[in-house]
Amino acid sequence: MKLKCKFVVNSVAGDIIAVPVGKSSDFKGYIRLNETGKDIFELLKKDTDREKIISALKAKYPDAGKEEITESVDDIINRLSSAGLLI
Repeated sequence: MKLKCKFVVNSVAGDIIAVPVGKSSDFKGYIRLNETGKDIFELLKKDTDREKIISALKAKYPDAGKEEITESVDDIINRLSSAGLLI
């Protein structure tokens, strides 16, 4: 899976936001992220799968529990999928 369209992720007024760019996006608006969400977005720029994302986050955040990481990944994947933003 990967993001359906290109997003630019920036920090604006203390918030991390992802904004779709280009003509290929039907999504209008932005997505507010935390640091973990930002990491997941970066991983979804290329074709990947759920387990690879979980492994990458576990390596980056070794003090976080696998269950907590899995819940975060599943939450973001479900939200993006529901919005039609993943292929």
